[in-house]
Amino acid sequence: MADIFLSYTSSDRPRAEKLKAWFEEAGWSVWIDRDITLGEDWAHRIRKELESARVVVVLWGAEARRSEWVQREAIAAQQSNRLVQVHATGLPLLAPFDTIEAVRMQSWSGESGHSERIKLLSTIASRLGTTLPVHLVAVTPDEDLTAYQAAIVEALQLAFYYCARQIERVRLQRDRGSSDVSDFDEIARCFTAMLALLRTGAGTTDDREGVLHRLMEDFLNQLLSLVPDPSALK
Repeated sequence: MADIFLSYTSSDRPRAEKLKAWFEEAGWSVWIDRDITLGEDWAHRIRKELESARVVVVLWGAEARRSEWVQREAIAAQQSNRLVQVHATGLPLLAPFDTIEAVRMQSWSGESGHSERIKLLSTIASRLGTTLPVHLVAVTPDEDLTAYQAAIVEALQLAFYYCARQIERVRLQRDRGSSDVSDFDEIARCFTAMLALLRTGAGTTDDREGVLHRLMEDFLNQLLSLVPDPSALK
């Protein structure tokens, strides 16, 4: 029985491996699907590990939001009060997970540090009834955000969130067969506003694009999946 079951999609394997390394450094055992041996009944093994884990950490990347497997694992964890969510995409979480508190790591691409790392580890430690080693609760240079302008970062996060909502609106209209090219007008206005926020002036000390590059990647990937002619945006 592992302390932690880590749920994710294959596109997020590098970030999942980094989470696994963080958790193991804290002294916890972690199970991920690459531990399945050749020829093993993988569905049975996943179900067994999911049921026995003490905590289930769901890494919500852009693809995981719509993965039936990840959603099923998250529901099972929620129903047994073992769910810890890592919101690692610029797109909003889908119901019912959007109403459950999550550790916000939208700007993280798998670097060794993140401003929410300590919060994530502390949350899991609380669930497991353990304490973190002293060196893991120390803020690393990569996690020191004193050089960032909090107001700018918050404005950008809100802008991305609004754009993501517009993408969801267009997706729903397309699924209902009522999409039109004018549906993208609002997305274009949002995107223009975000570019204005991303442009830094002389003497700016914060790394706006670095903080939110993961949000931009998710946003563009989702947009390219919706437009009639994706090459027009490249």
